[in-house]
Amino acid sequence: MRAVKPAFHYTVSAACIAIAMAGSSTIAQAQSGNQASNLEDIIVTARRVEENQQKIPVAVTTLTAASMERRNVVAVNDLQFSVPNLQIKPSNNNPSLPEFIIRGQRQVLYTDENVVTYVNGVAQSTRGLSLYDLENVQALKGPQGTLFGKNSMGGAMVFTTARPKFDPEARFDLEMGNYNRVQGTVMGNIPLIDEVAALRIAGRIERQDGFFKNLRPGGKDLNDRNNESFRVSLLVKPGDRFENLTTFDYIHKDEIPTPSLIEAAPLANNFFRSVTQQAVTQQSALGGSTPLVDTANGLLVRQGNPFRSVAFTGIGKTLTNARYPALTGFGARSEVYGIANTTSFELSDAVTLKNIIGARYEEALDFQDPSGITGMTFDFGTLFGAPPGFVTGQATNNDTYYRNQYKTFSDEFQVIGRWGNLNLITGLYYAHVKHQYNVNSSFVVGPASFYGPAFEKHGAMRDSTESMAAFAQGTYDFSGVGLDGLRLTLGARYTRDKKEMRGEGFYSTSTETVQSWNPAFPQGQCNELNGTFGNAVGVNNGAECSLTNHRTYKAVTWTGSLEYQATPDTLLYFASRRGFKAGGPNPTTRVLEFSMFGPEKITDFELGLKHQGRLGSVPYRLNIAGFIGKYRDIQTSDILQFCTNDNVGCSGGGVFTELILLNVGKATIKGIEVEGSIKPVPQLELNAGYSYQVGRYGSGSIVPQPTDPANPVNAANPINFAGGVDLSGKEFAGVPRQTLTLSGTYEADFIPESFAKTRLSVNYFHRTKTKGLAVQGIFGTPAFDTLGARLSFDQLFESNFSLALWGSNITNNYYKLYCSNNLNSIGYAACKWGDPRTYGATLSVKF
Repeated sequence: MRAVKPAFHYTVSAACIAIAMAGSSTIAQAQSGNQASNLEDIIVTARRVEENQQKIPVAVTTLTAASMERRNVVAVNDLQFSVPNLQIKPSNNNPSLPEFIIRGQRQVLYTDENVVTYVNGVAQSTRGLSLYDLENVQALKGPQGTLFGKNSMGGAMVFTTARPKFDPEARFDLEMGNYNRVQGTVMGNIPLIDEVAALRIAGRIERQDGFFKNLRPGGKDLNDRNNESFRVSLLVKPGDRFENLTTFDYIHKDEIPTPSLIEAAPLANNFFRSVTQQAVTQQSALGGSTPLVDTANGLLVRQGNPFRSVAFTGIGKTLTNARYPALTGFGARSEVYGIANTTSFELSDAVTLKNIIGARYEEALDFQDPSGITGMTFDFGTLFGAPPGFVTGQATNNDTYYRNQYKTFSDEFQVIGRWGNLNLITGLYYAHVKHQYNVNSSFVVGPASFYGPAFEKHGAMRDSTESMAAFAQGTYDFSGVGLDGLRLTLGARYTRDKKEMRGEGFYSTSTETVQSWNPAFPQGQCNELNGTFGNAVGVNNGAECSLTNHRTYKAVTWTGSLEYQATPDTLLYFASRRGFKAGGPNPTTRVLEFSMFGPEKITDFELGLKHQGRLGSVPYRLNIAGFIGKYRDIQTSDILQFCTNDNVGCSGGGVFTELILLNVGKATIKGIEVEGSIKPVPQLELNAGYSYQVGRYGSGSIVPQPTDPANPVNAANPINFAGGVDLSGKEFAGVPRQTLTLSGTYEADFIPESFAKTRLSVNYFHRTKTKGLAVQGIFGTPAFDTLGARLSFDQLFESNFSLALWGSNITNNYYKLYCSNNLNSIGYAACKWGDPRTYGATLSVKF
């Protein structure tokens, strides 16, 4: 399918404006609630209490369980195709960890997330998310730093699971599709004590072969699905004023996630670049094509079918330390479980006390080849004048192993009050996170290790975060003083994050078996030779090669909005919010100066309209939000070379290269988001979402470099924080300017219900291209489209059985989700690709 032309986007924008104008002319005739529209009311918890989505000054997209089913939303990655201005990409370091990007705010390696994820009121990582038996998923856009805490710089993703009910019910779904897909989902709701206690149990097992065909004999295909999970919820409600809900969830995955595929190599020759050029040529040949010579950009670019590989999978490669569970070949293994408990007590008709406790454990092993060249054979002889094939070597190891372990406890106490025209929520928050991180990296071609005699480089870090906060937010309705429809919301939060770290240098010659942190070197800088090909072993051992540091980050974040309920069905609002993301430890350095990086913050301004009404007899809903965000002290990264010995010219030693996390200048993010629904006839519902945004760095946004960028950092060549790479005026990398979502559902009532209740759903998604920025390690991606459909037959022959036929990416477009750029450093760009065409059928039975 060809990309949507820009003119089409302008047409969509014009159509949205026309609808808004037409809607304004019918405000006088609009009626309240469902009388004005038979579109389903949407209840959200965007302000930590249940409210009608159309009545709150927050831009939020809500997907109900029914809408996710109609749009074939099965995996977390699928959510982005139904939510304007949302990107989801696999983490560059940890493929098992999805990353959310809202309003252009991207998480940089090793920093906290920019979009906080909440499940049943508890903040957690995205690794443990599952999308079955949910009530809804809410995408809150813009900073949410008052009620959802730190890290909600871009927004928040709020997941709410289905609650136990006091009526018995059960459901079983069996899904089968191409790539040998088999998925079984079961749910049972059991009333234990009439109107007092109920239990709900749900679980899922998913199996699917990999999308990336592995042509290496004995190798497993990549990007498979192999996971199982379950959730148990217990609701106890002995009276009208007291309620206790406890949920335990568990998920286990043992998969080979989306691999990195080498995409481009520089045409300029040196040793490393000749290797990556050969890799691009071989990867193109696997896809049945030859590479493109892009002379304008000086690149050799991969061509052909991307879903082919020669990766080492399933052949017995494991982590070096038997203490950790073995991981065979490329893959990701994760185990996540936790418990959440929410207790609510209505102290009076005006005051409710609520306490939310969460405890979680997470362990993940991620093993990947970041460049996508493992398994390829390279000809080195021609580099030294030998005949072709005289000296060859196979890349048996260009791999990185990551191990992450998290132990998290949190507690949030809330007081929710309603006094006349004032609604207030205030509370205290505490969280403690312990994190252990290990990484092993290898680069072996033939018999030669490019990391010297050690064959492997290792890094490790233990860090902890203690977070405390106090918050309050209130909304006052001025109708009591004669200003009907006018409301004011004010809120503030004080956050204090204390972070501590103890790290072992990535270029240490030790393996991960060395875990003794030497107290004699509490803040010692490693003093060892570079880990590149041909250099000697470092002079320090792993116990000495360590750093410790700590820092406390404090911030006041706030929200304020003025809302005008012009009619019962029309809300106008202006909001401004401050968001904050703490700094933290940098596990990739052994230089004390860069062991901790600073916080970042954003102040945004949002103008919004929420309206529903009728065009004649046709009900519709239209929400528009325009926003500007002032972004400061942005966390970013760069690769720098340091002298092993701190003297001029690195004499008497070598150099080492490190990924350094830095805070860079400022930027402005601005855009518009439009969402609408309409029912032209009772049997047909159409939904559309559109976003436009652009982010640009402001003056003074400089990525620091050495005074002489051609030489390593040393005493005579320090880092110049004022004269590095200037990003001023450059557009954000990896962020599309426009997204478009279209979906429609048609109830085929001309088919007799004695056969089935028949429904056809179609969904379309378009994303424009993204720009690259080499200094940030991001490679641009082309625009792409996807098209999906689902045909369901509910209550077949008036029974409890239903059947659905579905397809995703029906046109089988090849599209890149995200790309990394190492062209200037190592000499390659690599990309992660979206799923190819999938299709299948789902059989369901409900009781």
